[in-house]
Amino acid sequence: MNSKEATTARLEQAALWWQRLREESVRPEEISEWLDWCQRDPDNLQAFEKIEGLGARFDALDADTRAGLLREMLDEPPAEPAPAVAPPAPARRRYATVALAAGVAALAVAIGAYTYLGRGSEATQTASYTTAKAQSQDLLLADGSQVALGAATRLDVDYTAGVRGLQLGDGEAYFEVAHNPQRPFVVRVGRLKVIAVGTAFNIRKTGARVEVVVTQGAIDVEDAARNAALASQQARLPNDGAIRVAAGQLVVTEREGLTVRPADREAATAWRHGSLQFVDEDLSVVVANLNRYSRHEVVITDRSLDGLRYTGTVMQGRETEWLAAIGQVFPISVQRDAQGRINLRRRELSNAPRSAG
Repeated sequence: MNSKEATTARLEQAALWWQRLREESVRPEEISEWLDWCQRDPDNLQAFEKIEGLGARFDALDADTRAGLLREMLDEPPAEPAPAVAPPAPARRRYATVALAAGVAALAVAIGAYTYLGRGSEATQTASYTTAKAQSQDLLLADGSQVALGAATRLDVDYTAGVRGLQLGDGEAYFEVAHNPQRPFVVRVGRLKVIAVGTAFNIRKTGARVEVVVTQGAIDVEDAARNAALASQQARLPNDGAIRVAAGQLVVTEREGLTVRPADREAATAWRHGSLQFVDEDLSVVVANLNRYSRHEVVITDRSLDGLRYTGTVMQGRETEWLAAIGQVFPISVQRDAQGRINLRRRELSNAPRSAG
């Protein structure tokens, strides 16, 4: 199959998906299959966006014009008077589905990139998404960007014509950004502003602490705290406070500013596959993130435990096993109270280790 044939086939498949998703009987499994198809190849998503944009224009035409255009594209003769007996409803529906899908695909091939304005690239969107405890959600945004939301996470989306703006609350999210250098993708989280064009990165916010790991491409990060300090000194230049973070790097907020260091990209996104991985992390941060997935709340009742550092993995749904394990390697007593909460208290041990693997 040559390049032109492959493009035509891809557009036809996109058109069939477009038509199927517009039907009332579409099942959740089919939506998942469509998302898998979009994620399998960036060209698939671009083809679907093209079909969606052309379909919107096609729908705007009156019925007679649409019918005539379909006949013309399908090389059919002019319409004849309707038969006295209409064909069965299923047959009419199948014909309409195939004709509309084929017509839109043919229209896409005929018009091509010259007239395509990219509906996804200019689409506006205002929405809020919130996941419950132990729940995650995959999102496809109006511009084709994809977001995976972790548990107990809130994301507000405010796309305008000039900026793709988002606000992330406490929690975690993984972003795969559709490339568009003319329309920045900006995520505000805590005191940070993360700016991307076409890249992928993970953000985890635990209280005031924000960690951003870049898995593909690069991002710019601005620190509002630093910008405010520079502004008060009347010494701020246009790009002051912004740093470039490349793939394989982590940027994290600290009291004194931002720290950039190498990161484990697989560990940063392991939560998407059922595990939480931590590298030399404060125990209070580990517990806070564990609580987004655990059925029972874990509470550190002895603040002296905050200084303990943890390196290791917590499997989602197996928090009890993890709690039993840390009780063996940390000076910690694990106790459940009447409300079902799991309380962590200090248990004095001689020569107790300070970290776990």
